[in-house]
Amino acid sequence: MPLLPKDLQRFRIDGPNASPQYIKKTASVVQIAEQLLDCFRFCPDASYGDLNESLEPLCQSSQRHRLIRGFIHILESRLTFDETCDIDPVVLREELFKQAALLDARTFSQMNWRDEILKQTADKFHISESQIDEHLYSDLRNERKILSFEDIAPDELIAEYNLTLAKSLLLYATKVTYTIDIGNGPSQSLRKLFQSLRFFNLLFEAQPIADSFWQFAIDGPSSVLPQPQKYASSLAMFLPTLYLFSAWHATADLELEGKKCTWQLKPDDFEAPPIHLLQRPSEEAEQLEKRIPEVNPLWEITHDYPILQLGPQSVWIPDFTIRNKSTGIIAHVEVIGLWRADYLNRRLKNLHHSPGNLILVLSDKLKMDKRKLSDFPIEIVTFKRTPRPQDVIAAAMKCGKKENSE
Repeated sequence: MPLLPKDLQRFRIDGPNASPQYIKKTASVVQIAEQLLDCFRFCPDASYGDLNESLEPLCQSSQRHRLIRGFIHILESRLTFDETCDIDPVVLREELFKQAALLDARTFSQMNWRDEILKQTADKFHISESQIDEHLYSDLRNERKILSFEDIAPDELIAEYNLTLAKSLLLYATKVTYTIDIGNGPSQSLRKLFQSLRFFNLLFEAQPIADSFWQFAIDGPSSVLPQPQKYASSLAMFLPTLYLFSAWHATADLELEGKKCTWQLKPDDFEAPPIHLLQRPSEEAEQLEKRIPEVNPLWEITHDYPILQLGPQSVWIPDFTIRNKSTGIIAHVEVIGLWRADYLNRRLKNLHHSPGNLILVLSDKLKMDKRKLSDFPIEIVTFKRTPRPQDVIAAAMKCGKKENSE
């Protein structure tokens, strides 16, 4: 689901408080959604420009321009465009112009000169002449051919709009604190919550509080100097994970339009659409998962890892567990690539409570003091570009424990 660009976002600032302007499922809003959906449902095989022409009367006849454009922005993400031609349209045009420049005036007077140029160009690139016609200007947005549209019901579109609006407001967060009733969610929800935090590479501190409640404090984009925009998008995309639980509350500190304000978010602010969680490790961790068994088949990767309680106010969830199929030795692996060094320093303070068979794989870009790292009861593996599976295996042989001894 895309985020709304700034000119399509709708929010209200009232003193120190901010809130998105959610929409309700009224008859007029449903009618707008249905009219837009009709245009999108009949757009396959047409061009993007044709679709825009069909939408324009709806945009001009309504006073709710920002809402309509927001709906359209979401619906456009459900389009699939024709990408069958592998040749760059710019290269095609250059070749056609080059062929035309070689023709003399007498050739131009012939009726079939264009067909001859198309044939020569098609032969050169091993494509058909019809493909040249179809893709000659396919890099221009309005000329792109639409193959399909992933349909959606009007009420689900309204729900997606509200969730997208909420996610877009999180782009301006400096810190977000979530309080969640873990016992209120379905089985394995806590694990999925941590997996989602890791999937989006978010910087967080977690602690259990009264009864079944947990509190998560997530750093905002200002805490991540290298790629604040990418991190801001990740923070926003994490929001749907909370809808695994029916009882939670969030407080976001925002910097919005030059003002510092607070936004309170609850699960009943609007009806959320069906949630489909994305769960996979970081790119570096994903490479390690693949390469370790290739380098040494005796070692396998599992995701039956524990949530490690590192002291009273911190938890740690590994990316994966490495296990020796012959000896039963296991170790838990955590890969940290893009996190900021001061955040890692805060996390390292809790590693004195580590169970011992935790392997921390760190990027050299963090410029950590390796002498300080040696004080922790864990194995440290560093890498420059990509982690070496041999180094992780060696660390596992050194610190690993038998499965039944954990």
